[in-house]
Amino acid sequence: MLLIWSGWGILVLPVVFGTALLVGASGGLALRALGHPELTFLAVSLGLLAAAAANWFVGRNLNGTSPRELLDLATNQRVLLHRVHKLFWIRMEYWSVPVALAALVPLLALRNL
Repeated sequence: MLLIWSGWGILVLPVVFGTALLVGASGGLALRALGHPELTFLAVSLGLLAAAAANWFVGRNLNGTSPRELLDLATNQRVLLHRVHKLFWIRMEYWSVPVALAALVPLLALRNL
């Protein structure tokens, strides 16, 4: 699989998968301990929502830094250098939208209960 990123955009993968796994697994264990193993899909949904929120905050923090201002001595013009963190040409924080939408899929199982 080919991954294309710029800056720290590759962090989308460990932030999303790590947070979703950590929150989803702990939520699933908590639901099983409470005697509701049939509701583990809620833990999956909660894990994905937490992953979307974590990715949003990391992406906004990284992409929210102010640009570096340089002076071009040849033309005496100011140049702004922006460092943008992207994965597949999409800014990090915008990857939170499809992750949050994926969190709604397990909630569709509520219709069958």
